[in-house]
Amino acid sequence: MTALRTVSGLFELTRPLNTLITGLTVVIGGLIAGKATQIAPAPLIGAAIAAALVAAGANAMNDAYDAVIDMINRPDRPIPSGEVSRILAAFCGFVLTATGIFAGWRMSLSLGLVPLGVGILLWLYNSRLKRTPLTGNIVVAICGGLAFIYGGMAVGRVREALIPAGFAFLIHLGREIVKDVEDLPGDHAAGARTLPITAGRKTALAMASGVLILLALTTPLPYLAGIYGQVYLLLVASLTALPLLVIAYLLLRNPETKRLNRISFALKMIMLTGLASLYAG
Repeated sequence: MTALRTVSGLFELTRPLNTLITGLTVVIGGLIAGKATQIAPAPLIGAAIAAALVAAGANAMNDAYDAVIDMINRPDRPIPSGEVSRILAAFCGFVLTATGIFAGWRMSLSLGLVPLGVGILLWLYNSRLKRTPLTGNIVVAICGGLAFIYGGMAVGRVREALIPAGFAFLIHLGREIVKDVEDLPGDHAAGARTLPITAGRKTALAMASGVLILLALTTPLPYLAGIYGQVYLLLVASLTALPLLVIAYLLLRNPETKRLNRISFALKMIMLTGLASLYAG
């Protein structure tokens, strides 16, 4: 195991794209919430860094806890492939999470309490809730929604961040259920009790589809309520709602696992188009 491979593996453990999306979500949440006011950039940037560090730490911890499962589901991941040891992954995950909490605390008590709470929730998820039906999915979805709330807190306007937070909750919930179906073989071998294992693959995919349909149908509501303008409606309809409905239809057809991997990635990209629509609106 070379030092370069280890460093590369540690970087991969943080899931850089997911971490980047988390930081961007906090920034967009703050910009959306504070549109009508003068925003101080320092607290918002600091909050984004704190949230990204906690997300990176949780991602590394996730691989440490899922090492046995990943031997089956993702043998190319850094721990099963031998690039990074399980102990080193857990240690780096802890350090990144603690650094994120400290970064938030340096700005204010409230901006430190949120990453602390999210860090605890994600530790519970990684250590036990991931292997339970639906509960773990809901925890991750809550943390996804809290990123917007955190951005709103950083600019002192939480109420304006509630709508984006609700949308984020739904897309994270749908995607997490899809990922559980994708991970079914390894989870089953490890004795996990995820939704696809307890309720069946088709039922889980139908539930994920239902969540995504609900999200697609609710995206026009902020426009109808006069909160966002026509630019938002045009972007969210074409770049978010329509792709979500297509994915929901595909999920109802009980696709093979390889296609689920592409669907999961597509949902990640839709998170980015959703962020762009909300900001432009």
